[in-house]
Amino acid sequence: MPKFKCRLASPRGGQMIEQFHVADSRKDLERKLERDGYFVFEIKKVDGLMAFFKRHQLINRIKAKEFLAFNHEFVVLIKAGLPIVSALDAIIENEDERGLNTIIKQVRDNVATGTALSEAFTVHVHLFSYLYIATLEAGEKSGDLPLAISRYVRYTQKMAAIKQKIISASVYPSILTAVSIFTVLFLLVYVVPAFTQTYFESGTKLPMLTQVLVDFSNYIKTYYLYLAVFVIVVLSGLIFFNQSTDGKKKTDRWKTIIPFIGQIYRHYATSKFTRTLSTVLGGGTPLVESLKISIGALDNQYFQLRLKKVISQIEEGAGFAESLQKMNIFPKLAVKMLDAGEKGGALEQVLIDVADFYENDVDSKLEMLTSAIEPALMIIMGLIIGFIVLAMYLPIFQLAGTVS
Repeated sequence: MPKFKCRLASPRGGQMIEQFHVADSRKDLERKLERDGYFVFEIKKVDGLMAFFKRHQLINRIKAKEFLAFNHEFVVLIKAGLPIVSALDAIIENEDERGLNTIIKQVRDNVATGTALSEAFTVHVHLFSYLYIATLEAGEKSGDLPLAISRYVRYTQKMAAIKQKIISASVYPSILTAVSIFTVLFLLVYVVPAFTQTYFESGTKLPMLTQVLVDFSNYIKTYYLYLAVFVIVVLSGLIFFNQSTDGKKKTDRWKTIIPFIGQIYRHYATSKFTRTLSTVLGGGTPLVESLKISIGALDNQYFQLRLKKVISQIEEGAGFAESLQKMNIFPKLAVKMLDAGEKGGALEQVLIDVADFYENDVDSKLEMLTSAIEPALMIIMGLIIGFIVLAMYLPIFQLAGTVS
């Protein structure tokens, strides 16, 4: 969804503020803000280059570990009995003048003027997730802010651990693939021409297999620049296609139907969605609003569109699990577990159980995939190198047979 920069008058005292919001359209956002009591002065769309630079500004300015450390300190200070402003002051004094500390100072100043903590963070929604802001709102409503923030911290740590496992599982196969490609190119560009030069000088008639290898090697040496440009153009086209709205929808759909990989992706999305939803529901947020927040945690437009239809059906009176079953985006077992939890009044706990189950399933499948990729790559490399070696030595075998 597009992002918008808004200049508003706060419902509390009419203070002028700037906030960033995500919405389907400018009109929908304006109606929502007016319902919340804001007076809207200006709404500007910030997608494109501005949003791009803001996302990269976040990477450069705020680190995940730094943000988690802030939340840990904040929870400890609040539990110790300090007011919110005093707790923020204590954290600011112990940090430097860069990154997150600059934002916390602005949050502290807004809170000191009477703004709610969640509203103060909403001003910087381009830097903080809606899930975090919703967590703060839930904590304020329930009167137990430390518990709400602790829930968010545990959720973030769990998601980071799963993401790290996925990255770790893909590093070794990626390195092995890159080394394999480099080795084959080295053989074709340098070894094969040097080795076969002797055959040409002696006037030996090359076998068809060797001639094919030599022609392919010469083709790569002659047109390597064109091939490099072709690869760059194709990759750039794929990236551009994936960044377009229609292209993103199609690629996100393809991710879910790739054999075995698609199943892992679906199970990972199921785990992430259910854990996010359990975290938001645990803070006291109603189901429909929790679903809207949890959708943003999924970086998949196909899933997001289907889940928006789930929300529409729930608003029309359908059950949560019933609506999920119609959309056919999550595993049937997960939907059955959610149906049982919804009917038994224990949806939040069942969501946690589903998340744990599919996290473990993703772990086991990643281990299986990683252990299978290594021998598969070794077999493919062995066949390619074996073909090259056989093609290079075949003229020698042929000559030896002729002499004998």
